[in-house]
Amino acid sequence: MVFRQAGGMRKTPRAIRALICVFAIGATLFVAAPVAGAKPPPNPTNGQLRAAAQAKNDTAAMVGRLSAQLAAAQAAVLRLQAKAEMAQQVYALALSKLQDAKLASAAAKDAVAAAERKLNAAHVSLKNFVRDSYLSPALNGTAGSLLTAPDPNSLLEQGDYLRFVTTRRLDATSQLDEATVAMSNADAAAKAAVILQQKLTLAADNALQLAKAAYAAEQQQAATLQQQEVTYQAQLQAAQLKLATLNGMRDTWNRYQARQRAIAREKARQAEARRQAALQAQLAAMRNNNNGGGGGGGPVHTGGPCGGSPGQRAVCFAEQYLGTPYAWAGGGNNGPSGGTCDASNGAPNDCNVSGFDCSGLVMYGWYQAAGLSMSHYAASQYSEAGNFHPGWGNFQPGDLLFWGLPGQSSIHHVAMYIGGGNVIQAPNSGSVVQITPMGDVSGDYFGATRPLS
Repeated sequence: MVFRQAGGMRKTPRAIRALICVFAIGATLFVAAPVAGAKPPPNPTNGQLRAAAQAKNDTAAMVGRLSAQLAAAQAAVLRLQAKAEMAQQVYALALSKLQDAKLASAAAKDAVAAAERKLNAAHVSLKNFVRDSYLSPALNGTAGSLLTAPDPNSLLEQGDYLRFVTTRRLDATSQLDEATVAMSNADAAAKAAVILQQKLTLAADNALQLAKAAYAAEQQQAATLQQQEVTYQAQLQAAQLKLATLNGMRDTWNRYQARQRAIAREKARQAEARRQAALQAQLAAMRNNNNGGGGGGGPVHTGGPCGGSPGQRAVCFAEQYLGTPYAWAGGGNNGPSGGTCDASNGAPNDCNVSGFDCSGLVMYGWYQAAGLSMSHYAASQYSEAGNFHPGWGNFQPGDLLFWGLPGQSSIHHVAMYIGGGNVIQAPNSGSVVQITPMGDVSGDYFGATRPLS
């Protein structure tokens, strides 16, 4: 509980609210509002939460790496598939060339057969020519031709015949040579076609088998990576679920604690109400009691003129304003007055309130009782009010009690002792002038002063 100087204002710290987003699939999370007195829900440790978060992050990173590897493997599969398709095209081309080679081989065989036929025909032609030449008379020399020719025209016809015979012999020989060469060429072409056919078939088959093997290997690797990714995805979901469950448990724990604090505040409020009621009853019982000894009863104003000692009269005048609103920097020697709006001191609306702050209330009581003038400043009142500073438990009605440590300059609140261990005070903005046990004011009690001493 914190007090402010020159107004006795106290501020209660605001509650901290935590907003936790809970992700849970199929998990039983303790999100029901906690009931007072119920068994506290489990609260996971910060270490468990950190470990679960780290496990989730590590698994997510592994899934990311596997996804990248899988994408690379799938890209490799596509490339190898393209290579396999290219190999199939090469194989198809080889088959096409093989077919052409087969056709060329067949054509070469046909050419060999034709050449053989031509060769055979040439042999027959040459054989006939030799036979005919052997059976025909020899026509050697011009004299023989002249002697045997019946007339010049016959001589000319015989010369044409000889030229024909010579030409025919040459033709038969040429045909035989040509047929022999053609047959040799055809045979060589046929053998070359068979060799080319064998080479193309082997090369195309090897290329196709290599492409198929590489494609199958990459497919297997991609399938393995995909299975690993499925496994790690399942582990990631499990890690996310565990983290979400722990976060849900922590959220439920926070809700439970907030509820317990609310219950405690409500109990404290009810206790304070009962205490105030008891104080009012005690106040009524103390009326007309003139015992002012330290720790004993003190005078309380009954509605008539204030009498008794100066301290009793100061208490009497202050009690006339029980229930009067607190006003920051308000009140003084002549009674309540408008306060000051000061958001930094928790009094943003006090300029619209007429009343007292802590130092203004004791100023009024002692000025009206004995004409004592003091500064409107609690720290100064500690010295201005008097020179005697009674110890705890030796107070008389009218003594001023101060709070603020470690020194006088840190005094931030003042109240007036009324007897019975109680004080009258103006606590803070939003409250009213009230009677409070002196031990409940604050935990930083500084000291006391007896006015007029």
